[in-house]
Amino acid sequence: MQDNTTVLANAFLNMSTDFQQRVPDPSQQGVAQVAKFLFKPMNRKYLNEFMDMFVNVFAGQLVTQREFRNPLKSKRADLETGTTIQEIELDFVEAHPYKDDWGNHVEDVTNLLKIYRPDGQVAYHSVDRWDTYPISINEVELRGAFYAEYGLNQLAAKIMQVPYNSAEYDEYGYYKQIMAEHEYHQGFYKHQCAYPVDDTTGKAFLRALRAYADRLAIPSRLYNAKNATVPTWINPEERGKMVLYIEPDAKASLDVDTLSAVFQLDKAEIQYRIQSIDSIPIPGAFALLTTEDFWVCADYGIYNTDFRNPQTLTTNYYLTVIGMYSASPFVPAILFTTETGTVNNLITEAVTGLTVTPSTANVKQGGQLALVTSIVGTLTPTPATYVIPKSVQVAPDSVTWELNAVDGDDAPVQLDIDTYIDRFGILHVGTTVPVGTVLTATATSTYQPAGDTPETATATLTVIEPV
Repeated sequence: MQDNTTVLANAFLNMSTDFQQRVPDPSQQGVAQVAKFLFKPMNRKYLNEFMDMFVNVFAGQLVTQREFRNPLKSKRADLETGTTIQEIELDFVEAHPYKDDWGNHVEDVTNLLKIYRPDGQVAYHSVDRWDTYPISINEVELRGAFYAEYGLNQLAAKIMQVPYNSAEYDEYGYYKQIMAEHEYHQGFYKHQCAYPVDDTTGKAFLRALRAYADRLAIPSRLYNAKNATVPTWINPEERGKMVLYIEPDAKASLDVDTLSAVFQLDKAEIQYRIQSIDSIPIPGAFALLTTEDFWVCADYGIYNTDFRNPQTLTTNYYLTVIGMYSASPFVPAILFTTETGTVNNLITEAVTGLTVTPSTANVKQGGQLALVTSIVGTLTPTPATYVIPKSVQVAPDSVTWELNAVDGDDAPVQLDIDTYIDRFGILHVGTTVPVGTVLTATATSTYQPAGDTPETATATLTVIEPV
């Protein structure tokens, strides 16, 4: 703790030239002479200058050594302009079959000019904290502090430590409330797990924790917020951003009751850090695995202003904190809870048939004909009962083809290599196939539920003369 002489000597070095020339140097003339000068009625401006320096410089430095720091703090760059952040996450792009048939059939050239806009989702985060923490300094108290050996040091701690600590503690509460709001409005992916109280329950939790840490490296739509349907993941180089927030009782049980050194997470192969949180304000929840990017928090402005009231000889100081406090719906987050976990909708498919269109048709000698296949069946549950990123249908329509030919007397006809069905379902008829030949194209589905017999469908096609 610094005595008054040291405090005033440090303050003296930070003052204006006018202050240094007129106010007694405390290291030479002592504290009493400085106090006597500053509190003379005609020297008000020098007292004001000292008070501003005392509060904004010395007290601020003192507070940084003693302040309560929000243990959950994870902030992005300060907001310089605007009060809203737009967060955009894009979905994957669907694969399209590559076609390079060198003129064997006419391609729809309009596809070249088609616009393929990526699907995605947007979240908006706005400045939502405007808090002011006022505290007063009475000139009589300040004067008395000059005559106690450590009075200025103690007064600085009294007048500035409280508002800073109050703001930081409130911010800690904001972070916890973000968890509750995220669960209420968006919804975490929840894993049901017994609260760690012994070796058995502790190891069960650690097994799940290790598994999810690896699962999050693979793109998935499961572990976002409930209403987010874009895939997200954690790249290997981002493993250092992973954080496990856990309540103290659960952590203590793992440390004491679980017979495994793996919980020393800083030494484990899995690279994520652990952060205690006194309570997660969600019923049944005791731990949250996510990354630092989950928090969309940033400072918009921190101000320390003052106002002097001559009637009470008091100067009021106002610490004002303005910031953004939100969470991203597009960052993987696993909430461990003793209550019911997230139920993943398993979509099952029942195949009832296969169709080929057209089922009968004429095809020109040396010509082509598109055969369109469609698998027929049902989905359980139906798409209307769950949230999906895109339409779901009975699929795939992939098939294998068998092509046979007979003449008008039902005698087999040998087909040349120019007569075949390509991977796009286009029937190519060679120029040597006799007119009147009847082609039978049999499609067999390549997908069917386990244990079911593949579905088949046929098309009967008659070769006619070319135009």
